[in-house]
Amino acid sequence: MALSGTVSSTSFNVNKIVDTAFRRCRLPLPSVTAEMQSYARDALYLWLSELANPRTPSWCIEKILLPMYQGQPTVPMPTGTVELLNLNYRVVQALEPMTVTAPTSYWADFTEASTVTSVGIKWAGTAVNVTFEVSDDNATWTTITTSETSVSAGEWTWTDMPKANPYRYFRIIAAEVLVYSQVVLGGLYQEIPMGRLNRDTFVAQSNKMFQSRPTTYWFQRDLPEPVINLWPAPNSAAEEHTLVAWRHRHIMDVGTQRSDVEVPQRWQEAMVANLAAKLALETPSVDLNLIPVLKQEATVALQTARDGDNDGSSTFIQPNILGYTR
Repeated sequence: MALSGTVSSTSFNVNKIVDTAFRRCRLPLPSVTAEMQSYARDALYLWLSELANPRTPSWCIEKILLPMYQGQPTVPMPTGTVELLNLNYRVVQALEPMTVTAPTSYWADFTEASTVTSVGIKWAGTAVNVTFEVSDDNATWTTITTSETSVSAGEWTWTDMPKANPYRYFRIIAAEVLVYSQVVLGGLYQEIPMGRLNRDTFVAQSNKMFQSRPTTYWFQRDLPEPVINLWPAPNSAAEEHTLVAWRHRHIMDVGTQRSDVEVPQRWQEAMVANLAAKLALETPSVDLNLIPVLKQEATVALQTARDGDNDGSSTFIQPNILGYTR
């Protein structure tokens, strides 16, 4: 039996998705005009955006690190954030190595092997892209990760090290001049879950600018991007710590006809079926008798995809039953 020898290597880009959807509408591809392809991409974008509402797609959950600033209780979230799923306050134990600075590098010697788990940089000028490297002998260096950012002077960037192993030497290098006012090399840390407030409880706080270590927050789904409202407001010590947020974000934009869609292979049938149902409503030449059939197929395919989109972990239900007193 001759098999392909490959798994999940077939490219199912926007062009193939649109063509397949039109074929399900019983439209021959030569009859599909540029205008039809354009509104097909729009319909696909709207459907992908709609997926954010009923349930969180498992592949659109990501961890981000958010800096805090003294006296600023509002923390903006990145564009495309749908929901804040978890928020932890990370207390970082700062390491204190011997350091040497140069225009394009920051070098640290711990005198003995030490583990750097995260790095915070407070920029004194416009941030530049940097590379983080480690070494045991100060001669052979291994790249751990890179950071690309565009924040302004006075702002922090935090980066987690994906390989938290002990090394004696650590350095930050860049192709441009590093202009910073502070660097924090974080070792061991503790993450403390923060309590989530509703709007009424947050609004009822009498002094929203009171400064201390933040313990609670209200997630405000605002425009142009959602924001986190911290309480208490961060104090000066909070600037050397960080917020660890797990967010649900939108699926990436559709792009061009040749672009791939940020949807896993197991969801491709649901994507095509639902796009076909939407196009049938927008395309005058589609047989009206076909629309109910396409809608039914789309509903079944979407439910099948949702049923399989989980992490396989156990579900725990813990009712919050309180005592009743008069």
